[in-house]
Amino acid sequence: MRSFIIILLISAVAGVVPATAQSDESVDLNALYQQIGEAISQSPQYVAERERQITACRDRLMNEKDVEKSVTIAEELFLLYQPYKNDSALHYAEMCISLADSLNRQDLVGRYRSMLAYQCSTTDRHAESLEQLRLVNKSALDKKGLVDYYHAWMHVCGEIGSYTQRGDVQLRYYAMQDAYRDSVMMVAEENSEEWFHLKMDILNARRQYQDALELSDEWIKKDTDDTHEAAYAAFYRSMVYDKLRNEDMVRYWLSKSALDDIKCAVMNQASLLFLAEHLANDGDISRARRFMEFSRACNLTFCPQMRAYQVNPVINIIEKSSESAQSRTNLIIMIAVGVVVLLLIALLTVFVIRKKQK
Repeated sequence: MRSFIIILLISAVAGVVPATAQSDESVDLNALYQQIGEAISQSPQYVAERERQITACRDRLMNEKDVEKSVTIAEELFLLYQPYKNDSALHYAEMCISLADSLNRQDLVGRYRSMLAYQCSTTDRHAESLEQLRLVNKSALDKKGLVDYYHAWMHVCGEIGSYTQRGDVQLRYYAMQDAYRDSVMMVAEENSEEWFHLKMDILNARRQYQDALELSDEWIKKDTDDTHEAAYAAFYRSMVYDKLRNEDMVRYWLSKSALDDIKCAVMNQASLLFLAEHLANDGDISRARRFMEFSRACNLTFCPQMRAYQVNPVINIIEKSSESAQSRTNLIIMIAVGVVVLLLIALLTVFVIRKKQK
C-alpha cells in the first residue's frame, strides 16, 4: 500500500488532477462509521472465528502423515496468519520451504521463499527479503511461482526506494520496481488479484483515473464482501478518489475497506488508520481516536513495532486531539473570564447604586 501511495504522489507532481470527480454513488458516511464502531465492539468474535480456523488447520497438520498433503496444509496456515500475526506467518512459510525441500520440489521451494520474502518486506525486513529472493532458483519456478517471485522483488524494491534519502539510489530502485511490475503483468492471469492491483497502479501512475475507476468497478464486483480481497479492492478505489479530490468517496471506500478487514480479523490494518486521520482533519476527534487506537492495537498484534507508514497518521491524530483539547480549554477560560468580568460589573453596579442611595 505504501508503494502505491508513492506512485500516486509522483503522479500528482507530474500533472494537475481534476478538482472534483462526479459520482452517482450515494453515501451515508455516518451510517458507515456506526457500522465500523459496532464491528470494533464485535471484534473479539471475528478474532475467535479466525482462531477457530487456525486451530482446525493446525490439528489437521499435526495428524497428517503424508508430506505432500502437509505442505498444502502448512501453506493454508501461512495464508491464515499472513494478515493476522506476522511471526506465525514467517514460521509457517519456513515450514513450507523445509517440507518442499524434503520432497525435492524446487518449484515449491522457490515459490515459498518468494512468499516469505514478501512477508519480510511488508514488515520492513528488507535485508531478509533480499536474502530469500537471491536463494530462489528462478528456472525451477512455474507460472504461479514466477508471479510470487516477481511480485516480491517489485515490493522490496519499492520499499527500499521509499526509505533511502539518496536520490540516485531511489531512482534506481524505483526503476527496478517498475521493471518487476511489468514482469508480474506478463505472467499473472488477467483479472487475478495481482493483475488488478498492478493494473490500478499503472493507470494511476498515468493519471488515467476514469479508466482506473472502470477497472475498479470490475474488481469490486469480482470480490465478495467481508473478505480481505474486497478490503484491498476498496482501498485502491479510495486512493483513486483521493487523487480526484472527492473527499466523501475517499472516506466511503476507506470505510468499506476497514469494515471488511475488521470482520475478517485482519490485524495488518491500513484503511482504518487512514480513515481515522481524515476524521481527525474533519474535527471528529473522538471517533478518530477510537479508530486510531483500535487500528494501532491491531497492527501491534500483527507486528510488535510501528512501521513507517503508520507513524505519521498516529502523530497527526494525536496533534489534532491536543489542538482540540487546547481549543476547548481556551474556550472554557474565555467563558470563565467573561463570567468573572460580568460579575465584577454587576458588583460594581450594585456598589454605585447603593452609594447614590446613601
